[in-house]
Amino acid sequence: MTVAEELHFGRAAARLRIAQPSLSHQIRRLEQQLGVVLLTRTSRRVELTRAGEQLLRDGRSLLAHASRVLENARSVSAERLLVGFSGSAGAALLPAVLRAFKDQHPAAEVTLQELLLDQLGDIGEGGLDVAFTRLLPGQLDDERIEVELLGEDPRMLVVPVGHRLAGRASVRMAELDAESFVVNPASASGSPARWLAEQHRHGLRGRVAAEAASVQELLTLVAAGQGVSLVPAPVASRFPREDIRYLAVSDAEPAAVSIARPAAGMRPITQAFIEIARRLSAETTAR
Repeated sequence: MTVAEELHFGRAAARLRIAQPSLSHQIRRLEQQLGVVLLTRTSRRVELTRAGEQLLRDGRSLLAHASRVLENARSVSAERLLVGFSGSAGAALLPAVLRAFKDQHPAAEVTLQELLLDQLGDIGEGGLDVAFTRLLPGQLDDERIEVELLGEDPRMLVVPVGHRLAGRASVRMAELDAESFVVNPASASGSPARWLAEQHRHGLRGRVAAEAASVQELLTLVAAGQGVSLVPAPVASRFPREDIRYLAVSDAEPAAVSIARPAAGMRPITQAFIEIARRLSAETTAR
């Protein structure tokens, strides 16, 4: 198209910022591929053949259509967001973030995906755009993903309904020395290593009765009498059950509420979502 518009190889090469011999070679290759002559060349002038004139008309239409196709694809992609969450992470915050995000970006399509064991490997890789987790910054050994702490949730003890502590409103960690615990399996996030370190700080033996890969599985094991467990406070409101009891733990360390995001190449729509999460988290903390 540029050669056809300029009808001069030197000027066309300058516009395209390539060497003139390279441009001439590309035109010859195009003519060979099409099996037609597109340009007649003399030492004094360059002219389009009828085939060249037809290709110029069709080429302009084709490139304009290709540009629209690309813009449409970018537009659709820019307005879609896949948000992950691990267990109860963000349970209190996520609904408010989704409402505020929808108000500000009504055309955006947000899909939620529950994650097991902080499965974040596909963030920024065509999968998850962002995820609410219980990870701490620096805990994840993956340079492609950054973890930002947004806030904290208190933790509670969950026991079966017939447990010796079931009638209590609250307990202290030291009172749990005789207990065995249902925990999350060891994963890339370091759990239950972090849990075990907390146990040792409180003088507990850190006895593991069973491992569970999801909140529902953990609560079912507790209800069956397999052990007790420490869970973030939002679990109590999100998963009420008649066969278990939730107790406050006055000296348990809080559970992190964090957001995981791509370390590089984050889309504007993802950045906008994170900014809303930061703002609402700060407002909740201030209250």
